[in-house]
Amino acid sequence: MRANFEDSYRELEPAAARLLRLLALQPADGIGLPAAVVLADRPEDETLAQLRALADHGLAVDAGGGRYTLPGPVRVRAAEHAAAEDDPGERDAALRRVLDHYLASAPGTGLEEHGLALLDRERRAEAVETLEEALRDAEHGGDRRTVLLARHHLGRALTAAGAVDRAIELLGPLPEEFAALPDPDEYDRGRALLGLGEAYLHAGRPVAAVNFFGQALDAVRTLDAPDLEADAYAHLAEAARRRGDGTAETAAREAAERAAREGRTPSGPPPR
Repeated sequence: MRANFEDSYRELEPAAARLLRLLALQPADGIGLPAAVVLADRPEDETLAQLRALADHGLAVDAGGGRYTLPGPVRVRAAEHAAAEDDPGERDAALRRVLDHYLASAPGTGLEEHGLALLDRERRAEAVETLEEALRDAEHGGDRRTVLLARHHLGRALTAAGAVDRAIELLGPLPEEFAALPDPDEYDRGRALLGLGEAYLHAGRPVAAVNFFGQALDAVRTLDAPDLEADAYAHLAEAARRRGDGTAETAAREAAERAAREGRTPSGPPPR
């Protein structure tokens, strides 16, 4: 999987490779051309040509309606390259541009993107309200994966807003439902397990949280994705801290640091 990505990535023109790296950082699962133009800070015709080039190389999916998505494993690899190749200030500026774009969108449009931008800016009650509307829209017209993703985003917002019982109820079935999709993706399943673990952690149930973080770690290991492994270990460390288990906390933090170092060298050999 990693080798296939690297082969396709090396074939890209520099501008298309840069756009791919930026797409991996923005919060929504898909992006339309207007938002991609803002993210890349490039003309529309140039950005559209780059999106089409990514789709031609199998690194993005044309989802129709002018929207493009990144498969989970591609998003993981592209984020690794972004961390290794791009200036942090430029990455942050691009992310701020697209978040501002989402927040300035017309009411009732781009609900998922708008809600995730609100969540990023810690406007949690507004994020919950917006993502609830996004879920209703998905349930009326989206495919199964779109509905599951909308539930995942809302669950994260509910956790952040302190509504942990609702979050657990919403997030609980997601790992199995992502696994049951016709084209299951361990990336989405791993994210769902992390989200569920966070909800239990916020509910003051660190033992249950450890169980879900451990399952998330098993899921992301199948992706050969050290950045996601680092995230899972960091969650395990926090759960161990809340349990008062200093030994487990230290071990998890050290594992997170090792995985993060591996994630900063995306062109090297796959980690073992």
